[in-house]
Amino acid sequence: MLRIWFSAIVLVTVVAIVGTFSVLYFAFPLAVIGPTRVFGLFALFFGLSGVVVCVSFALSKIYSDNHFKQQLALGVEEPAEKTEVVLHHALKWGLSRAEADVAIFVTKGFSNSEIADMRGCATATVKSQLSKIYQKSGLGSRYQLITFVTDEVYISHSEPKDSKSEL
Repeated sequence: MLRIWFSAIVLVTVVAIVGTFSVLYFAFPLAVIGPTRVFGLFALFFGLSGVVVCVSFALSKIYSDNHFKQQLALGVEEPAEKTEVVLHHALKWGLSRAEADVAIFVTKGFSNSEIADMRGCATATVKSQLSKIYQKSGLGSRYQLITFVTDEVYISHSEPKDSKSEL
């Protein structure tokens, strides 16, 4: 996440520099250009670019969260695999997308450091997300989470798919 913020700041700065020098080159004669005008234009372009980046980020996050919730809502009647079980219960438990991803990785047997490497975050972040998962789900440990999901998969496979086929 730090890389995303760093990239956004660099992008905003580059856009501000290019915008400032473009306006100075095309709109003002050389005799009128002073440090105040340069700084003012840079601040204006930096602010405008920053607002565009923040709005774009917020809108993409809203879209992503809505898309994630739609994915959770699809096919929740018959969870058959660990991922589907976690996604099914993530909606009930109120897990964030990141927390659901961590829960999926845990149920697949990955360690905290492996999850952190795959997600590009710190191990402490994964531990924090696991604590939130346990709190929201009412489960006490990764082993309880794994057991819960495994039991759900087993139950979904042992239940008859169609009650009419038994008649």
